Amino acid sequence: MRVAIIAGLMAVGLLAGCGGAEELEPMSPEEANRVVEMAVPSACTDACDQKYYQCYFGGGDPYYCNSYRAFCISQCP
Repeated sequence: MRVAIIAGLMAVGLLAGCGGAEELEPMSPEEANRVVEMAVPSACTDACDQKYYQCYFGGGDPYYCNSYRAFCISQCP
């Protein structure tokens, strides 16, 4: 039942033309580099993820591990 509802909603969205490809505005090399830098995780984020995995798979409380990871990432530059 759920699959039929999702398929119906997707069909309506596709028929309405939602999400069509639009022409992109040209970006300067500085803007392109900034986009790439923001898309690639930093060393700080990797360290936070490593601490999260150690906490979570080491038997820590999932709520605490998730909260600590969010705090750690918020402190990254």
